[in-house]
Formats: sequence, structure tokens, C-alpha cells
Amino acid sequence: MMNTFRQRLIGAVLCLAALSLAGGVVPGMIGDTLPVSALARILDSLAPQFLLAGLLLSIVAGVLGAWRIGLVTGLVVAGFAGWFMLGHLQRSLPLQRDAQVAVRVLFFNTLITNEANAGRIAKAVEDSGADVVALAESEAMRKALPELRRTYPNMLGCDRACNVVILSKLPFSGEPSGRVPAQWDGRLREAQVELGDGRVLTLAALQALKPWTLEPAIRTTEQVQDLLHDIAGPVLVAGDFNAAPWGRMNRALLDESGLRAARVPVPTWPVGSGWAGVPIDNMFVRGGARLVSLKPFGAGLGSNHLGLLAEVALGG
Repeated sequence: MMNTFRQRLIGAVLCLAALSLAGGVVPGMIGDTLPVSALARILDSLAPQFLLAGLLLSIVAGVLGAWRIGLVTGLVVAGFAGWFMLGHLQRSLPLQRDAQVAVRVLFFNTLITNEANAGRIAKAVEDSGADVVALAESEAMRKALPELRRTYPNMLGCDRACNVVILSKLPFSGEPSGRVPAQWDGRLREAQVELGDGRVLTLAALQALKPWTLEPAIRTTEQVQDLLHDIAGPVLVAGDFNAAPWGRMNRALLDESGLRAARVPVPTWPVGSGWAGVPIDNMFVRGGARLVSLKPFGAGLGSNHLGLLAEVALGG
């Protein structure tokens, strides 16, 4: 009886390991035109969690006595994990900790229904030391914006659509370019930030559509690619992408635009999940801009996201 139970338990563990492996690999390989594409776009950001689960389940199978098949399963999972990591390495850069910081940038999705915490958020933003701040779902902050503008006098956004707003201690260079498509309806802002030494950083801040909306998300991702294609010099793209850097649509954005993600991104959702969470809020760089540090921001401020506070250097 005990041997029968153990065999069934081993079989169940190995089945779960195989499902975890499939969950870590298959969604990211599925295109955007199949009946299961929406589900795949939800799952492909969870690839590391699935692969880790598959590896742990392989070890459990070995401990239960099926060490040969557990070892083989573990090696297969480890191989796919290595393949996954190689892809991320190619699309990311490590923090350049020894570089001179040129500007501090904060991005935070405040949560549109979070008006009750607007004052606390404004105080935390001011205390962060950020030079430039991008807020998403900023309708919640509308009444606190006058207070923020005492510290950040330069503002872009929250005119017709109060979604993404950029606030800065540093001046903007000229007028907005007008290159942002109207379909974004205030969810994408572009600012040329003057750093005071003759250098300019282009900051694009966005709240992307959820990738499982498929066609609309693909179209807006392509519009971001087109926008970035015309921009020279240092670029920082900060936003709520609703997907990890290794999600299929973000991979396409990084590949087509030349942007690079943080080597070790910060999990931002759901709040309270720690390193088991998913980095759906990100900062991507290009054109000599490099991240010197990247830290979470906004725990306990009522949002369902954590924000990101980055120190940014500009190459020569």
C-alpha cells in the first residue's frame, strides 16, 4: 500500500513538474493570433516562477525515490531556464553602479481610486529626492498636483486626460513634440529634460494596454517603437507595461527599439509579494543612458503597484 501511494505521489509530482516546465516555456512561444493567445500573454510574464516550480518539483521527485527521472526532469528544466536567462541577458544591462548620477527619476502608478492617499503620495514623492517624476493613473492626484508643483514646477500632462503626468525640477526643452498618437489619450507622454550641463534626456512615460487585449496592445506597442525610432541621444522609457520584460510584447519592443531592461528588474505587482512578484512596471534605457540604481517605491501608499526610483547616468 505504501509503495503504491509513493508511486502515485511521484507520478503526480512529475506531472506537475512537466506542467510547470510547459508553463515556463510554451506561453512565450505562442503568437498573438491563436484562440489561446490572450491566456498566453497573461502567463508569459510568469516564466521564472513556473521554471523554478518545475525545478523544485524535480528535486521533490528525487527525494521521494525517483532520482533518475527526477534528475532528467531537473536537467531539462534547468536547460530551458538557461535558455530563458540567455534571452533576458541579451535584452538587459546590469546596473552601472560606479557611474556618475545625472538625474533621479521616479515612476509610480498611483491607482486611479487612491485619492484618499494623494497627500501621503505627494509627501513621499517630495521626500524621494527625485528630479523628475512620472505618475500614472494620476486622476487620483489631481488635487495634490498644486502642492507637488511647488517642488516640481514644470509639468506635462493632466490637461484634457489626467492619466500619465510628468513633473520635473529640471526644465523641459521646448514644446512637446506632438509625436504621441492621439489614441493613447494621455497614457503616453514624452519630455525632453534639460540636465543643466548641455545634455538632454528624453523621457517617455507610459501606461500600456494589457497585453492580452492583443490587437490594440500590439498596435500601441508598434506606435511606441515608431516614436522611439525618431529620437536620438539618451532615452529612458518608464511605465506600467502590465507585463514583465520577458513577456512577448516587451521582447518585441526591446528588440525593435534597441532599449535594454534592468538585468535584475524590481517586482512591482502585486504589492506585498516581494521577490515572488512580477516586474510589470519597468524602466528601459538606450542611447548612453544607464541605470545606476533601481529601487522600489511606494509601499503602503494604497496603490496596487510599487513604483520605481532610479538613478540614471548618461554616457559620453
